[in-house]
Amino acid sequence: MITDSQIKSALKAIGEGRRRVELRDEGSRGEGRLALIVRHIGKRTACEWYALYYRDRKRRLTKLGVYPTLSLSEARRRYREEYAPSIMAGIPPQNRFVRAQHQRGSPDVSVSALFAAYVKHLKASGKGTWYQVERILLKRKDNSAEALGADRPAKFVEPQTIVSHLAAIHARGRIGMAHTVRAYIRAAYSFGMRSEHNYTRQDVRGHWGIQINPAAAIPTDTEALRVGERFLELSEFRQFWEWLSRNRQRSGMASALQLMMTTGQRVQEILRINKTNYDRAERLVWWDTTKNGLPHSLPLPNVAIGILDDLVTNSANFFFPHRLDPSRHALYTAPNKLCALYIEEVGCDPFTPRDLRRTWKTLAGRAGVSKEMRDRLQNHVRASDVSARHYDRYDYLAERRTAMDKWEPFFNRVLSGAVDSTKADVPSRGEVDDRCYPSAGAFQGASNQVSTFDASGGLS
Repeated sequence: MITDSQIKSALKAIGEGRRRVELRDEGSRGEGRLALIVRHIGKRTACEWYALYYRDRKRRLTKLGVYPTLSLSEARRRYREEYAPSIMAGIPPQNRFVRAQHQRGSPDVSVSALFAAYVKHLKASGKGTWYQVERILLKRKDNSAEALGADRPAKFVEPQTIVSHLAAIHARGRIGMAHTVRAYIRAAYSFGMRSEHNYTRQDVRGHWGIQINPAAAIPTDTEALRVGERFLELSEFRQFWEWLSRNRQRSGMASALQLMMTTGQRVQEILRINKTNYDRAERLVWWDTTKNGLPHSLPLPNVAIGILDDLVTNSANFFFPHRLDPSRHALYTAPNKLCALYIEEVGCDPFTPRDLRRTWKTLAGRAGVSKEMRDRLQNHVRASDVSARHYDRYDYLAERRTAMDKWEPFFNRVLSGAVDSTKADVPSRGEVDDRCYPSAGAFQGASNQVSTFDASGGLS
């Protein structure tokens, strides 16, 4: 791809006595390409943009304009919109009326257009990570669209171009980021291939003509797929909680992280809590859709209710609004930044908000909450359980309330320092029965009430 530094080098070379330099954008057979020809003519240097293509095995050039009057970005745009459609259709692009005819109604098939369409699809589907994908693929200073060639037709990007982009990220030590970028690029190309052939959604049909996903040939980095092992020990858990309590005024993310510590939910679900999906009277918060595409409801412990009661929602009813856009919730990366600040100030071993979710799972197990109930509370069951995914529609709300009631006293003992870190501190059976289950008298009362029904089903 032509760069501004290459243009400057070419002009310098002409000034030092070289007669001609030609720069060309990358391209595939049949699509033509943008070219810049720098040459010495008489006493001046000419720097001109051309559309370069071949017809009948002969090289053809059609002039677009003069540099720097026509900038690099503008030359690329003009070539993509006015010249490339005619060249790919087999029509010489010299005649501007012919170019206009092929330009009219022709879709944008560039890399940036593909990525933008993919982000739009994620947003329309209610995927909460759409703006993280947009940021990495389109908006960051080192975004993937620019690295691959934002103006190039998406179907002509080769695996090696993507490999070079990922290798540059990996070389900076960003192993996880390189893995994430690869996943986003691959997903965008998969979307482009599917949308063009989706017979159920012809209204969003793509026109990129992608035959092969170039990212599919790139293997995953097993180093980036290592299962996390980090979780907070009891003393770390208690110390972090106390630090967050002292720093609530410093950052709104302190309350969000404390909610994660009390409930074990994902970052994105905590940040999406608002007045419309929180029922104070029922001690319940719910989400219409979650990461696995399924709805989820969560009984809240009293400490979580207290945290939410202390918060003030914004005009869009968010407890954790975006710093610049009040119509959106906070970015998913915001809690990570507060964790990093804590680690820097305290000097402890690094951890992330996801490690807090692992910590909850571990400590709730020590509290005596079964694996099944922990999975249900963390919205893991249907994704891995065939019978639950296809047949079981019982919501287990009563059982999940009981499990959360079992977790909360243990959580309080952890904060008070009453739990011994060397052994499991499962409550006694009597304590569990008194706290989590109706008393024997309650069952007796229920039995007596049932006996008062008559044979017709009415109360006698």
